[in-house]
Amino acid sequence: MQALRRSVLPLAIVSSLAYLILAAHAFNQQFFDLDHQAHALVQSAQHPYLQALMRALSDAATGWVLVPLSIALYVYLRHRSHHAVKLIPWMIVGAYAFFTLSKWIVARPRPRMSPYGFPSAHTFGAVVFFGGVIYLLWTIEMRPVWRWTGTVLLVLLILGVAASRLYLRAHWLSDVAGGFAGGTAYLLFFLVAAEPSLRLSRGA
Repeated sequence: MQALRRSVLPLAIVSSLAYLILAAHAFNQQFFDLDHQAHALVQSAQHPYLQALMRALSDAATGWVLVPLSIALYVYLRHRSHHAVKLIPWMIVGAYAFFTLSKWIVARPRPRMSPYGFPSAHTFGAVVFFGGVIYLLWTIEMRPVWRWTGTVLLVLLILGVAASRLYLRAHWLSDVAGGFAGGTAYLLFFLVAAEPSLRLSRGA
């Protein structure tokens, strides 16, 4: 646990710096070579069977799914009298405000030229919500096999959501990377601010 406390804040800072660098490039309407390479790869990999899977993964990180899941998680944690129950509404509202403001400021078009591409809100939301659930898995008493199984499945779900946004040509690769970096930074800073157990004492 001590190693976790020492790594959370540095990781949050690194994620923030990565997000700011990506946001600056996006604000200046700049693209990385990998953006165009990933876009070309996606265009060459289109398949009817993959289309349905990718749409399902993308839908898993929409507000229509995450809001009901947030309510269900709130009810579950309240029933268990978990100390984190009070954090959920603030975390969700704050995340929405953060990526909405970022999209408005950066205003970079998507691959299909629709507006507000950076960052990928689906990726950002998946990292914040499902990443938050992963954190909760490690604070609730359960068998290690279920804890690890849940963690692996949720990580795969986050990666699947990110891949779906590229496959559906809804975002550039740097938009998705921005969603990862921004979502990680937001979640970790939020947890550090809200969870005293994650703050290092001066004598640590």
